Amino acid sequence: MKLLKYYLVLIVACQALLNMQAQYTGHGATMELSVVKDVIDNASKLDKSDKQVKVKGFVIEQINNDTFWFKDTTGRIRVEIEKKQMPATPFNEKTEVIILGEVDYDLLEGCEIEADSVIIKQ
Repeated sequence: MKLLKYYLVLIVACQALLNMQAQYTGHGATMELSVVKDVIDNASKLDKSDKQVKVKGFVIEQINNDTFWFKDTTGRIRVEIEKKQMPATPFNEKTEVIILGEVDYDLLEGCEIEADSVIIKQ
């Protein structure tokens, strides 16, 4: 009888996990593509809301160990990319990438995107 209770609890827990996955609408599920100009224009609001942004373009220059210049057709912005967020495949300034991350805005330093992931556009 005790074993049957454990199996029932396990089945209910597995079903709950499956239902949670089927209803996922969070980070990355339906994120719209932003452009650099809009990110810069709305940086303060985006920083306060902790909203994720998704931009597509090119990493054109390394500023220091984990800070880079990112460019799309509307402008350029600093992007902080830690080593653990770097893709496994090497890329350069001619490789189109998608960056997902949060906007960090500071009145004196301006704005940057803190990357959560970097995806090489295929």
